[in-house]
Amino acid sequence: MKHEYVPGVSRNRKESNKWIQKHAKNIKGDVLSIGSGDDRDGAWNNYRDYFASASSYTTSEYESPWKTDLRLDIRDMSEVSDERYDCLFISGVLEHVPETEKAVSEIKRVLKKGGVLLLGLPFRQAIHSQDDYWRFTEYGIRYLFGDMRIKSMHEINNEVDKFPAAYWAKIIK
Repeated sequence: MKHEYVPGVSRNRKESNKWIQKHAKNIKGDVLSIGSGDDRDGAWNNYRDYFASASSYTTSEYESPWKTDLRLDIRDMSEVSDERYDCLFISGVLEHVPETEKAVSEIKRVLKKGGVLLLGLPFRQAIHSQDDYWRFTEYGIRYLFGDMRIKSMHEINNEVDKFPAAYWAKIIK
């Protein structure tokens, strides 16, 4: 079942899932999902299935009740070797990291040269936990990843006073 036909799924979720599917389907090599949770896309599908061409798909969480392949702190992923992954998939994580610059540095370190970062970040979104610290603009994303090539930047639901709910970026190292 495709996500866009699932009743009760928000417009933002549908639009995000469609963007992820489009950009994930041709990813080759090893994928690391950071902040995977239960790996569900909010429409009863698994993100893992979006990466059909990947050689491997590894899930990770910092602290979680879900079973993941790795326990990782995005600010210090020292157990992951330099340039280990061909793709990093990160959705709704950086807003929960107080030391964003450390996280961004580690993202760049573990991603292979020429690798793909698929990154989802909130902008106009309700605060959703006590460790919800940040919101990101297009310009903030460009600043944080300015030494990498932003291949695609997509605004999710920007119809409310032209303020997007979130951004999805495809960034090449």
